[in-house]
Amino acid sequence: MPGLVGFTDRSKKHDTSMLSHMRNLLKYFDWYIDSELYSDGIVNASQTHLGIINKTSAPHHMGNRYSIWIEGEFYNQEELKAKYKVISATDNELFLNIYNMTKSFDFLKDIDGYYTAVLYDNQNKFVYLITDRYGFKPFYWGLIKKNLVWSSELKGFLGHRDFKCVIDKIAVEEFFDFGHQLENRTWFESIELVPPSTVIAFDIDKSQVTIKNYWSWSDIQFVKEPIDEVQIAEELGRLFKQSVEHRATKNERIGISLSGGLDSRALLAAIPEIHTPLHALTFGKKNCDDIIIAKKISTIKGAYHHVLDLNSRDWIDHRINGIWRSDGSISLLHMHGSKFCDKYNSYMDFSLNGFAGDLVCGGSYLNPNSFETKITHDIVRNKTNCRKDSFEFNNWYRINKTDPYFVNNRVRRFTNSGLIILSKNIENRIPFFDNNIVEFIYSIPDKHRYNSNIYNKMLMRTFPDYFKTIPWQATGCPISYSKQRVKIVNLKNRIIKQLKRLAYPFNHKERNIKNYTDYPTWLREDSARSFLRELLNSKNAIYPEYIDPKKILGYLQDHMNANTDRHNELCQALTFEIWLQQIFNNRFRE
Repeated sequence: MPGLVGFTDRSKKHDTSMLSHMRNLLKYFDWYIDSELYSDGIVNASQTHLGIINKTSAPHHMGNRYSIWIEGEFYNQEELKAKYKVISATDNELFLNIYNMTKSFDFLKDIDGYYTAVLYDNQNKFVYLITDRYGFKPFYWGLIKKNLVWSSELKGFLGHRDFKCVIDKIAVEEFFDFGHQLENRTWFESIELVPPSTVIAFDIDKSQVTIKNYWSWSDIQFVKEPIDEVQIAEELGRLFKQSVEHRATKNERIGISLSGGLDSRALLAAIPEIHTPLHALTFGKKNCDDIIIAKKISTIKGAYHHVLDLNSRDWIDHRINGIWRSDGSISLLHMHGSKFCDKYNSYMDFSLNGFAGDLVCGGSYLNPNSFETKITHDIVRNKTNCRKDSFEFNNWYRINKTDPYFVNNRVRRFTNSGLIILSKNIENRIPFFDNNIVEFIYSIPDKHRYNSNIYNKMLMRTFPDYFKTIPWQATGCPISYSKQRVKIVNLKNRIIKQLKRLAYPFNHKERNIKNYTDYPTWLREDSARSFLRELLNSKNAIYPEYIDPKKILGYLQDHMNANTDRHNELCQALTFEIWLQQIFNNRFRE
């Protein structure tokens, strides 16, 4: 990241100054590397990036016919070279060599990568927009006056002179109902995300779009019962270690965001010992459980552990630019790490992230009533508490599993936003979405994944030193404990706390062992309270054009008077207003 921009121009109306303006909207630092402003009069494209991966010049050309721009990287280059019998030094070259040889995009399903790409066929006058299997690296597109326009960030479209910025009212509803937009919808009418596993083909002469998937969840082959859980756990452990090794190669500055959870801990344990020094960063309130647990784990690994303090003083300030960096995709409430992006820069070039490991391996979104069941609106409503049927499920969901919906929506549109913010400073890698892991874990019956059954077995067998005795932040107990033992320990802790309250009513200060923040309280303190009131009460506020201001101001009054907790709704409204000001009034931009 940050990414790709470009447009077709059949009438040759625009010049590269507009392309440069679009690209500059994706730039957050002067040290970014800019690719050439490519133009042949019809296709205009460029790229800006961090200069960490794919350092060769872009575009990469093959003869006078093909030009390609890739944002991101492949992790199985050697396997691809062997299968297709090609010799290539870079991902760009590898892509074009295989495509030129096969004259098909079928090979895309074999790429294990985290990337987006633009391919221009100058001979046939086609532009292709391409996403990887899971679509976590954002890529937006739209048709503007019969021309194709693309950008890795939504804000890039603001640089196109023919673009009319109109807010999609359904997108507003989804943001306040779900906390994010669904599927491929964006804030802007007529602009969408390129779906996962997709090739969008644009015929320049006919101004015609064709959209095709090259992979879907239904390609996964199920294994039948009976299965041996020990063998499954061992194989999952092998694949997991292999995935991390592919994403943590020698001589790279690798680091990790480490919490008190399971997923980031597993990544730290799996990082090859050749990576020294290794830095682990944990943010939270002083002495919260996440920090205490992460420190213990870092000591076992021999990693340098850094505490990033979250407090009430300036928590909201750094999240304003987080809204700009994330295209307003989530509430600033969830931008916990946005304050520390520069810290990550100083310790690492690549961050391994436990991104959605609890969903993939732990089955956190599974329900026993819907094992081996295709997603339905009832299942979505039960999990999200939203009563609306927002869209029809397409071929992406043609599999008897419910997880693809949550991967494509909750993970891609919500969880992913943290990576998007951090990606302006460093590169991210997400080992739980290795192709081999996904195909393997979703081939087994849901009941074995439910309640982290197989996942916990794998963690205990593969990394016992990290899991046998060290607590999990969610329960306060190691995952080696039985459910009954966890209940007993928690009951004992509650009794001890109550006794301390009775014995020392004035001196006892109860420590919040779960939360690493206290947003309801922080929102009532002076700086945040003043900022909220100033922005939401302003006569120049834009949000009243889209949502009921009386309701929001009522929430504001009730929360500040401590009548009720409305911190979630207020942070959503504040995020929305700041994003609107950034779009229409150029305020609050970095």
